[in-house]
Amino acid sequence: MTALAPAVRAQLLAIGLAGFASMASMRACDSVLPALAAGFSVTTSAAAQTISGFAIAYGVMQFFLGPLGDRLGKPRVIGWAAMGCALANVGIAMSGTLDAIIWGRVLAGAAGGGIVPLSLAHIGDTVSYERRQLALSRLLLATISGMVAGQWLGGVIAQAWGWRWVFVVLALLFGAAALAVEWAGRRLGGAVASPSISSGTPLAMAQGGLFQQMQAIVRLQWARWVLMTVALEGAIAMAGYTFVPTYLHERFGLSLAAAGGVMAFFGLGGLVYAAFAPWIIRHLGERGMALAGGVGLGLSMAALAWAPQWHWSPASCLLGGLSFYLLHNTLQANATQMQPSMRGTAVSLFASSLFCGQSLGVVVAAWIADLGSLQTVFAASALALPALGAWFWAGLVRRDEWQRSQAGR
Repeated sequence: MTALAPAVRAQLLAIGLAGFASMASMRACDSVLPALAAGFSVTTSAAAQTISGFAIAYGVMQFFLGPLGDRLGKPRVIGWAAMGCALANVGIAMSGTLDAIIWGRVLAGAAGGGIVPLSLAHIGDTVSYERRQLALSRLLLATISGMVAGQWLGGVIAQAWGWRWVFVVLALLFGAAALAVEWAGRRLGGAVASPSISSGTPLAMAQGGLFQQMQAIVRLQWARWVLMTVALEGAIAMAGYTFVPTYLHERFGLSLAAAGGVMAFFGLGGLVYAAFAPWIIRHLGERGMALAGGVGLGLSMAALAWAPQWHWSPASCLLGGLSFYLLHNTLQANATQMQPSMRGTAVSLFASSLFCGQSLGVVVAAWIADLGSLQTVFAASALALPALGAWFWAGLVRRDEWQRSQAGR
């Protein structure tokens, strides 16, 4: 197994830092919602626009940033995106109204959409197959760690110094990531600026129009199945877990720091998955992971909805994080192969579906919370998520049967 060159390792570390910051930014408002709602005297639904606005912009911009990365070079676009996020978070920290914060989050989401999906695609382009799983697992560790930091430290910082400092810290993180990506690119002698076609991308294909590229992917039946499943995953699972800190704060009276700390167990569940991924993949396979992920998510949501005490919540979130990555990484692996000749566009379309689904789910969940309670949201998710896992399991069965029939011809 050939070792990666030091300059390439430095670039992947810089991209990992950007991924860490991106996921921390995405989840930072989860624990800050009560502080924003109280500080601006608004409902949870109104404060939740800081999350849904981020997710909508993050998802929509995938349509443009994926093809842009295929054309101009994925690390270059990642560096620009990190700098854009730094500036957006400076603006949020200086904002005096909730509307200004929401628009700042929209800008942060729009810029942040160019980081994690393009990082996945860049690894697929530049790291040899025998080393790719290790590189992807390290990126996964960076992004999950960022999610844990955003959910937990967001609450700690907001409680200790005020919500503005959450965004000051994010701005510093993104600024450091942008500089690191630029420095690593210079070490590679400008290779960061050129599109990678090491995966065998036909140049004519990579230079096709935006909508022609997306149409070529969406025409594939299996791609449509993957995209629909990940959109539902975002709408049901990701949107539901967004409100866990608020739910614990309102129902059990936990402080923002404590509620964010409980939600951090979701990220720890993801780290458990990353640590045992080779064993899990070998023993469960894709179909088993899809089913187990859906069932585990359902049990996690059921415990959150009906547990009589908050002490059940850490274990529920831990199970939820493990189960989410069982399902999501199965989806993610299939997304990277939907159209290898346009991997940046394909992975970005996948991420767009995920976060557009999440944004819609956040809006609906916040509306239900204003009408009744968040307990209703978790109860509905407990029923829907096992069905989603079974849905994707059925898709995998159909795909495998089709592949066997094609091989037998």
